[in-house]
Amino acid sequence: MAVAMDEETVYAFADDTEVTEGRILLADGAVIEVGSEPRGIGGLVRDGSGAACGVWVQVMGRELTAECGGACAPRSGRLCRHAVALALHAVERRLPWHATPADDARRAPGEALNALTAVEKAVVLDRLLDARPELRVEADRLAVRVLDPRARAELTALQERTTADVEHALRALDIDQLSTGHRPGFGYTDVHEAASRLIEPVIEQYEADVRRRLELGMPDAAEAVALGVLDGLDACEGDYDGDEVLCYAGEDLAGTYGYTLRELMRTAGRAVE
Repeated sequence: MAVAMDEETVYAFADDTEVTEGRILLADGAVIEVGSEPRGIGGLVRDGSGAACGVWVQVMGRELTAECGGACAPRSGRLCRHAVALALHAVERRLPWHATPADDARRAPGEALNALTAVEKAVVLDRLLDARPELRVEADRLAVRVLDPRARAELTALQERTTADVEHALRALDIDQLSTGHRPGFGYTDVHEAASRLIEPVIEQYEADVRRRLELGMPDAAEAVALGVLDGLDACEGDYDGDEVLCYAGEDLAGTYGYTLRELMRTAGRAVE
């Protein structure tokens, strides 16, 4: 594929001294031959003595690298003065630079996949399952393992992770978003109600998680999440700075904001406290 190349890119892969000397060679007309190669460009460049040496500048992954028939022996990923002169000459002539498919394959396996966000990974999974429907059974089996850990250590880890996440989310609530006072059409909002409006959405996402695990027949995992939420609420009780939203949330946070979770688990026959 063709690669966009300009002077700044060339300079990024050469030392200042090599850039200066390369520009001098270019100005002196030292580049006597240049052409596109399968992986970049190649040509002949005269040295200070007048002797010509073969030079190649190649696109290797995300770097430029050079080979030089002269005595300079450029380091890996760096351009010597002859390579700078050749590359700048090619840029001036707007010669196409080419990277072969083999160059693209030099990327480490899984590099692009590891760079994906969670949303992008979900897109990849959907497309993979559309293309390979026979993988759905295995994917569902793995999904069950994620949602429904059975080992006691895994359930404990899920509960502790949920506790930490809930506590962090509640302590991170922005006091500047605490909206109180009279709102036309809504009446007066006191500070406790305003705090509740910020806290409840945090807890509701965990309520939804517990509900879906119960609906999928995963009561142990649902219980671990529910206990984690209640523990997270307890961890915030009375232990916060005076400028936190939690200061205005009232007492017994687990009792106030954990009611729906306890009802969900009680209905499922797994009462939690």
